[in-house]
Parts: sequence; C-alpha cells; structure tokens
Amino acid sequence: MHDQVEYRARYVIKISYEKGGTVVQLADIERVAPGVAYLSPDEHEALHRFSLLWTLFEAQMLESNASAKKISEKVQSVETEIIRGGWFAEHLDYFSDRYVDGSNTNQRFENLYLRNNDNPDLVRAVLTGENLEPTSQLIGCLIIVYRFRNNFFHGIKWAYGLQDQLDNFKNSASLLGKFLEKVPNDI
Repeated sequence: MHDQVEYRARYVIKISYEKGGTVVQLADIERVAPGVAYLSPDEHEALHRFSLLWTLFEAQMLESNASAKKISEKVQSVETEIIRGGWFAEHLDYFSDRYVDGSNTNQRFENLYLRNNDNPDLVRAVLTGENLEPTSQLIGCLIIVYRFRNNFFHGIKWAYGLQDQLDNFKNSASLLGKFLEKVPNDI
C-alpha cells in the first residue's frame, strides 16, 4: 500500500509539473493523513482557498471566535439592501440541492452534524424553502459553511478521505469571498 501511495504522489507531482502548476510534496503527510496524496490539484486549491478565506472571515467578521450565534448576530447587523442583492442565491441553491430530497432534508444534511446551538431548525427551513427571508437564508448558508469548517478542521471529513467535498469547499470559499467583499468589516 505504501508503494502505491508513493507512486500516486509522484504521479500527481509529475502531472502538476507538466501543467505548470505549483507542487506540494505530500508523501510524508500521507503517512498520518491517508488519502491526502489522492487529492486532485483542484481539491488542493479548494481546500487552500477555503482555509484562507475562513480564517479571514473568522478574524474580520467574527472577532476570531466563530459560532452560529456570532454568525447570526453579524448577518443581522448587515444592512438589508446588502443582503437582498441576490449575491448568495447560487450558494443557497447548491446547498438546497445537496441537502434536500423532495421537501425533506436527507442523509447528507444529517452528516453536517448540526448541533442544537447551530440552529438546525432554521437551516432546515431555509434549505427546504419554508423560510424565504433573505437574512435567514444567508445565516443558514453561513452556518453550513461553519459546519464544513468544524468537520474539516476537527477531523470528521478525514474519516472518508474528503471524498465528494470539492464542490462543498468551492461553494463555501466563494460564499465567504463574496461576503467579505460585500459586507463592511466594521459593523
């Protein structure tokens, strides 16, 4: 198995060089984080973007102390015109498509591991379309991103090798970037 992983890591590195990409050696990390060598360049980029944007979002917007409550307070302090601009609609659509089947949330929703203080009822109502209020919708989306952050940084995502997560991290990073662009950090 170790030989296969090392070969795969070298193969990915060779492809990255041929495409002119930046290469990060991960063979040593593979020993403690099985599967990391199998991440594609797109997955690496999405994880880097997400990590950097989350850190900036948490520092600037949440006073370096993230929680669903803090996210709710921050979004509720944003001017209504900013929130009503429709700039996060594609992310809400993505999360709804991912976490709702028919009119009910699905197993993927359960795998977010929303805690009671993460306001799961609000998130569920937003995703199923029961709550169409834009402030609530943005709060719901950002709580999902917060759960990605917790599940990623605290290891739950490693349990299944980050499979099926590329679009989650791309959408999350994009939403965080838009939020940082649209919302003044001095609120």
